[in-house]
Amino acid sequence: MAKDLANVRIYGDESSGVHVAAKGTTAPVDLATPTGFTEVGWLSEDGVDLDRNEDSATFNAWQGGKVVRKKTTSVDDTFKFQALEENATTVGLFYKGQAPVVTGGVAKITVTNQILSDERAWVVDFVDGAVTKRLVIPNGEVTGRASVPHKNTDMSIYEFTVTIYGDYFIYSNAPSLVTP
Repeated sequence: MAKDLANVRIYGDESSGVHVAAKGTTAPVDLATPTGFTEVGWLSEDGVDLDRNEDSATFNAWQGGKVVRKKTTSVDDTFKFQALEENATTVGLFYKGQAPVVTGGVAKITVTNQILSDERAWVVDFVDGAVTKRLVIPNGEVTGRASVPHKNTDMSIYEFTVTIYGDYFIYSNAPSLVTP
């Protein structure tokens, strides 16, 4: 296998981002600007982590207890990001779909029963120069939220973990994938 430094990626150019829309929004099928999606805004320097967690069962033989087989029993795909902006989108993700109601220049957010599901469609763009890798996730839900600091020595960052339900798609114009 040949080594090619042109295939080494450092994603995070300014046009990288996380976009969210209502579940059922028509997903993009290429790298064009997604329509119907709202960008979350600035993300922390930690970027976006994509995780694939696999559980497996181990089967042993009677003779010597030797492992003879393993079987994957479940796969859990998630991605995590930290939003730097406090805006209607990030607050709506943190408080499961709650939108501010503005009266007289003051926004009011009513925090209601937060055990309800809040599934959404997602697009995550990873950009490195002329190369874009896009995740299109028709169905994902914020299933993890970190504490939001409110102090004068730290930014108020909204950290989210999104669990991906069902199939999702990766689009890329990377030359190493387009013409392998």
